[in-house]
Amino acid sequence: MTEYGSLDVRPYQLSCLICRQGRLDETERYPHESRLDAIQAAVAADPLVPLTLRCETDTIFRFQNPGRDDDTPEGESYNRLRDLTVLQRIGLVPGATLPASDILTRILEAIPCVQGVCCYPEAEAPVWPRCRHADSGNYERGVARGLGAIIPQRTHEEMERSKRESAAVCCRAGRLRIRPFHLLCMTCFHDGRDRADLAPIPADNLQECIVAMQKNPEMPVELIHGPCMVCPPCKFYRRSQNLCGAPKSMGLRDEKKELDTLRLLGLSFGDVLPARELMQRLYGAIASTTQVCGHGDGIERGREWSVCGGAGGSEAFVRGREAGLGVGGVAVVQQK
Repeated sequence: MTEYGSLDVRPYQLSCLICRQGRLDETERYPHESRLDAIQAAVAADPLVPLTLRCETDTIFRFQNPGRDDDTPEGESYNRLRDLTVLQRIGLVPGATLPASDILTRILEAIPCVQGVCCYPEAEAPVWPRCRHADSGNYERGVARGLGAIIPQRTHEEMERSKRESAAVCCRAGRLRIRPFHLLCMTCFHDGRDRADLAPIPADNLQECIVAMQKNPEMPVELIHGPCMVCPPCKFYRRSQNLCGAPKSMGLRDEKKELDTLRLLGLSFGDVLPARELMQRLYGAIASTTQVCGHGDGIERGREWSVCGGAGGSEAFVRGREAGLGVGGVAVVQQK
């Protein structure tokens, strides 16, 4: 079994890391600057490095206590409150372990300013400590700079080059290699439109794969696990690891979607079918995105398990399915 080492951090340290990205004076130092340097270096090297959120607590979560760590002048009670406030805002508990990009995205979305986290109105806390950076605007500027200030993002030039190269591969391929659930994505994108109306888009190769199937309905399609020929242009695609690095653990949700698609098709990874036969089989088994993208019931139980296409299913999928994706020989029989 592969072991993945995690990096222990206190929740408030991540808010400080964001705050540090917004400072205007590079000579300005934070009391725990070296600790923030270490966290940022680890996250920049691997945005998917697991972070374990540890904080001091006297509750049943004390199993994960990191030990007292008064690394800022405001003191342990102040930092403990900051830890618990950050956790409450992002909906996690002490000891939670998630990829760094996921946790940082949660903080950026849920905590737009330091009010109520690092400082409080004087009337509420006349003698309570106040972070000396609270009124600097550093944190708010850090939020405005976004995740890219901490984690290097793919450049537009790199994504454009990847789009050109991967689209060309799709167009000349003798076989398509597709994640199973991307067949549903292709159908939603098609939306019942004529081929002439299906313009390529920069973020993926859905259009190119559809056109390849339409031009050759007997095109072999191999069902594969993980990123496929659709993925290379995406800003979240991590080429070096061949992983989907989309925030909110989208890759986890999509892994379930690809397995549910295989289950409904009665197929396995590595199976190869002609495009016409595969799409016929897909549309015979799946009449609504709710069956796969809505986890069967359309209920969204957590941010990692978001519902794509709406609780009642995507109308675009219905239209694309009725058109048979524009692939010759695909006759869709309506389910009763």
